[in-house]
Amino acid sequence: MIRFSLRWALLISSVALLSIVIVHPLSTRAQTTKPFILPVAEPPSPSSWLLGQPYGNTIGAFVRGDDWYSAGQRLHFGIDLSMPCGTELVAVADGVVAFVDDLGFGSGPHNLLLRHDEAGVITLYGHLLERPLLVPGQPVTQGQVIGLSGDPDVTCDSRPHLHFEVRALGYRDAYNPVDYIDADWHALAAVGSFQSPLFQQDLDNARRWLSIDDQPAVAFGGRALNLYQAPFPNTRDTLSAPNPPLAVEAAPLPDTWIMRRIGYDGCCANASWSPTDPTRIYMLDGAPNQRAAIYQWDAETGAPIAMIGQAPPPLTSPDGSHIITRENGQVTIRRVSDNSAWTVNTENILPSISTDNTRLLWQITRTAISANQSAPATEIWIADIDGANARMIVTQAGISARWLDDSRLLISLRQQQNTVLAIYNTADDTSAVLGAWDRMRGLSIAPGGGSVLFYLTYNDDPALNGIYHLPTQAGAQARQLDWFGAWRWRDADSVYYLSFNDGRAPHTLWHYDLTTDAQRQLNTQPFTVANGDWSVSPDGQRIAFWNAADLTLWLWEGG
Repeated sequence: MIRFSLRWALLISSVALLSIVIVHPLSTRAQTTKPFILPVAEPPSPSSWLLGQPYGNTIGAFVRGDDWYSAGQRLHFGIDLSMPCGTELVAVADGVVAFVDDLGFGSGPHNLLLRHDEAGVITLYGHLLERPLLVPGQPVTQGQVIGLSGDPDVTCDSRPHLHFEVRALGYRDAYNPVDYIDADWHALAAVGSFQSPLFQQDLDNARRWLSIDDQPAVAFGGRALNLYQAPFPNTRDTLSAPNPPLAVEAAPLPDTWIMRRIGYDGCCANASWSPTDPTRIYMLDGAPNQRAAIYQWDAETGAPIAMIGQAPPPLTSPDGSHIITRENGQVTIRRVSDNSAWTVNTENILPSISTDNTRLLWQITRTAISANQSAPATEIWIADIDGANARMIVTQAGISARWLDDSRLLISLRQQQNTVLAIYNTADDTSAVLGAWDRMRGLSIAPGGGSVLFYLTYNDDPALNGIYHLPTQAGAQARQLDWFGAWRWRDADSVYYLSFNDGRAPHTLWHYDLTTDAQRQLNTQPFTVANGDWSVSPDGQRIAFWNAADLTLWLWEGG
């Protein structure tokens, strides 16, 4: 009893200390009117443009920092807006043309730099489709069409997007465009981004640079800012495929909903639910220059329960019953119930585990490329939970797999902008193709694996763009839904979604029944989810979200 009381006291004191020592910069930043408009003429939509990669400490920059972003301190020193080639771009403010197609600034095949003396900055438009019909010294006015978006790979099928930068007048520093452009960035971040979560967490500075509007300036040629010793998520040490959501029988939807804050100031981005306990939330937090800890919170009371260990959290099976580790060149699986452990030969790749804890899945991408290959091949392997009966089921460039349920895999094959989906049954080695779609994004699996949702963008026929529901059965047809936004599964037959509203805040929270098409708005209070950071409890009854108003964790729940 004495030991428990002491541990509780230490936990409470550490929480109180964190709330005093760590103050998010947004809490003291002066709020001023932003001088720039968006650099695209059209409003955002799946047919025009969506947010791709934000500025700053993104996961993409962390992964490709040495290849693409070494000159910019390994941070993404602009903002990427995903859009089809030929989209009209506009001047964000009055200014004067500084350079046209000066590829010393990068961002080919064509670029444009505008000088805005009143704001004291330069703007750069990169990856343009063609040389802009402007000349240095020519004045431009806010909203004037100044160029067309293109593709850095010059295909218009690879990575079509606008790369937009805000630089100092001396060109040697880059700033966060979010600080200059008047837009609802958190609302835009809720759907469309290339990566989720958006930003790379440093477990030795657990709150630093995790919000879309809290990113550092970049000094070109300066030292790297994100050489983290303990990054999270660790892209070098992740599961071979994400865990599937477990089947759930959600209780009836509550009649009324309330919003309440839990936790303490500034905590915590990327909170996660226990996979089986709907009252438990896990958060990673810590003081600067100290390794973050894993805190367990009670969703019912909003109070901390325990500090359960040092971050990062372990990699587990879908239900948390097995822990997967890699050490000294060996992959080990440990069963929590009896602490028994065994090693498996997966060529040191961390496998994912089926929902019934009987099978393993892992993927190996070979680095060697033959003369007739345009990309390295990926091998899909499966085995029994103990590593026995290992076999490769397919190898091909652009292929990936993830578990749907106890025995079925969802296979994705991407070639250019086309994605083929298929089902492979590991129990009897049968397979079935579900279909093929152009420009698919956001693929997510329903609890139990009975269906998936995805959305299509930038098709030549705008009527094709939007969200689709597809049962994972041979012969099933994908059905387009009549709304667009960010969604999270509630159960096998329904989702919660945040309506996109042309990328405007505040958010509106809806429940949508996929079997009846009935939908109901749940919120009466305005709110905006920060960074697209929200998740649903395993029983479907609560929604945790990082609130853009105070960058603190809040809950929606029945009241």
